[in-house]
Amino acid sequence: MLRGDELFGCGSSYGDDSQQSSRGWENQGPVCRSCYEYVVVTWRLKHIEAVQGHSHQTDDIDALWRKRAELARRIVDAAAPTIQELLLKVAMTASLLSEGEVGVVLTPQYMEECARALAQDGDGEQCLRALEPELWALCQRVQEQTAAIEARWDCVEQSEEAGRLDELRDGSSLSMAWAELHESVWSVARYETMTTVGLRAKGKIFSDLLDFFNAMDCLFALQDSYLRDFDYLAYRRLHGRDSPMPRRSVG
Repeated sequence: MLRGDELFGCGSSYGDDSQQSSRGWENQGPVCRSCYEYVVVTWRLKHIEAVQGHSHQTDDIDALWRKRAELARRIVDAAAPTIQELLLKVAMTASLLSEGEVGVVLTPQYMEECARALAQDGDGEQCLRALEPELWALCQRVQEQTAAIEARWDCVEQSEEAGRLDELRDGSSLSMAWAELHESVWSVARYETMTTVGLRAKGKIFSDLLDFFNAMDCLFALQDSYLRDFDYLAYRRLHGRDSPMPRRSVG
C-alpha cells in the first residue's frame, strides 16, 4: 500500500520544490488544502495507471480511488471563510459535478456560505416578485405542481382499494404531472438570475424538491445552475460590474 506521504505528493518522487509547494498549501484554508490533495491523488492515479500499469498495483489504485472520492466530498464540505476560497470551492464543485464525482452539493451550509459571501445591506427586505417576476412565477409553478403531485400520489394509493380502472387513471394523471414538474424545474434551471434573492429562491426550490424527488435529472441541472449564477453574482460583487463572459448553459 502507498504511504501517506506518497498519497499527498510529499515524498522524494516530487523533489524539493514540490515539498516546498506542499508546505505552502498546508498554510492555506481547508478548501485550498483539499483541492491540492485532490490534484496530487489524481496525478498519482494517472501515473500508476499510465506508467506502472495495473499489475501488482490493484490495492494501491483502489486506495487512491477511495482517497480521491473522500477528498471530493471534503472539498464540498470544507468551510470557505472568504469569498476567494468560496469561488475556488464553487469552481471545483462544478467540475466534480460535471465528472460525476459528487452528487448533491447544495447543503444548507454550502448555500449559507454563498448567501453570506454575497450579502449586502437591505437584501432581507427585497422581494423576488418585485425584482424578478419571471423567476418568481416559475418558482410558484414548481411549488404548485409539487403540491399537486403529492395530492395525486395520495389518490394513487387510495385507488388500490377502489379498483384497477381508477388506479390506471390516477397513475396516468400522476405521470403527466411528473412530466410537467420536470419541465418547470428545467425552466428554473435555465433562468439566469441577476439577484441574490433569485439565487436564494433557486436554492430553496432545490432543497424542497430534494426531500421528495432526489432522482430527477432536472434537479442536478438546477444545482449546476445555482453554482453558475453564484459565480456570476460573485464577480459583480467583487468587481462592481457584470462579467464580460457569458454564462455557460446547464444540462
